[in-house]
Amino acid sequence: MSTVRAAVLRLIMAVLLAFSLWIFVSYTQNPDVTSAFVGVPVELEGLAPGMLVVDNDGQPRSGRATVDLTVDADEATLRNLTVSDLRAFVDLTDRGPGEHSVPVNIVPTRSGLQRARFSAEPDFLLVRLDQEITRTVPLSIEISGSVPFGFEAGTAEAVVGGQQVAAVTVRGPAGRVERVVRASISADIDRLTANYNSPRTPEAISEDGQVVTGVTVEPPIVNLVVPISSSVGVKRVPVVPVLAGQPASGYVVTGVSVEPQLVTLTGSSGPLDEVESVSTEPVSVLGESTTFTTTVAIAEPVNSRLGFGEPSTAVVTVQIAAIARPFQLTLPVPVQVTDVPAGLLVQLSPQVVQVRLAGTTAQLGALDPASLVATVSAAELRPGTYNRVPTVQLPQGLQLVEAPPAVTLTLRLPATTTPTPEETPNGTTTPELTATLPTTTTATLPTATPQPAGTLAPNQPTPTSP
Repeated sequence: MSTVRAAVLRLIMAVLLAFSLWIFVSYTQNPDVTSAFVGVPVELEGLAPGMLVVDNDGQPRSGRATVDLTVDADEATLRNLTVSDLRAFVDLTDRGPGEHSVPVNIVPTRSGLQRARFSAEPDFLLVRLDQEITRTVPLSIEISGSVPFGFEAGTAEAVVGGQQVAAVTVRGPAGRVERVVRASISADIDRLTANYNSPRTPEAISEDGQVVTGVTVEPPIVNLVVPISSSVGVKRVPVVPVLAGQPASGYVVTGVSVEPQLVTLTGSSGPLDEVESVSTEPVSVLGESTTFTTTVAIAEPVNSRLGFGEPSTAVVTVQIAAIARPFQLTLPVPVQVTDVPAGLLVQLSPQVVQVRLAGTTAQLGALDPASLVATVSAAELRPGTYNRVPTVQLPQGLQLVEAPPAVTLTLRLPATTTPTPEETPNGTTTPELTATLPTTTTATLPTATPQPAGTLAPNQPTPTSP
């Protein structure tokens, strides 16, 4: 038994000695060297269905991450080593949405590389994952430009396979798809005279109107159809003059006329049906006080035009007149006494009365207050005191609002002298003059009543005996 054990021990020692000798000879005759491979793509293994690798912005990564590989092996091994002999990968088994730091694994893809040692830089990768979802959103159509005059564009439609499309499906990372509220296609039909029919790529649009990238839209292509047809109509409409500003103070616009009164419009049936009249360019009446005539342009409605041969201007006549509403004015007027009997003295109180006049602004503006005079007639009156209502002569068009207040008229005789005798030293008498006033007659008059506008007749006095 000991002999067998000794034989086994000798065999093991021989193998170890041979292996050590082989290693010694190999490293002495064929020593290890280092080689590097730059930018080796890293494969993903174990990625769960429905999971996507995304970048910092949450968009799907279009390419794989790379690492730099370092290989330590003998010169003979490295001489025949290529990058395809190595595979770099990360294991994403059971990894959910979020950021993950995972180690980089390096394995050979062929045999004969048992002695080679591998390392990666970096040896860990930061991987971001997000769940892939789908969402159905409405499809909107945006049309820009306008067709020429005489043509009209119909309702635009999105069509796929002969069927109208109103909604599309958006697919991608949840963080991107959740931002999408609608999809949009657009077309420019400016100056087109035939139907528009073109394939368009729908774009995903966020709530703030921005294009959302990193998602796919299904169907990826739709046909945008915009029917364009010729449609010219004719319509006769009135011309309406437009005034701007206000006339001068005290004046108003009393009438406006325009020539021509009607014009013919042409245009598409839809827009033309909405036109009831056409307007002129604004006519300024600012500060005007007289009737005037001017020529202004006729403004064409949107999407309609003046027919061939129709005038492009209109003649507008604006009638302006003073405001007819009467105004009132109170003025002081001096009073004069007329027809005073000969030999009588006159006393008048008051000598100025307040008179209220009525008339238009123009009539009152043309009045000269200095030309107004109130008169009281003393014809056939005897000495005494009378109450009289003055008479006021007014220019044509003006009238008294009410009778002027009565004035007190006093008539009296002038003073006379009577001689008085006076004794002189010699016994003679010298006459002395003594003034004697005559008795006066006091007249009591009835209350005055207003006369028709313009002239007031005096009341007849009823004198009393002295």
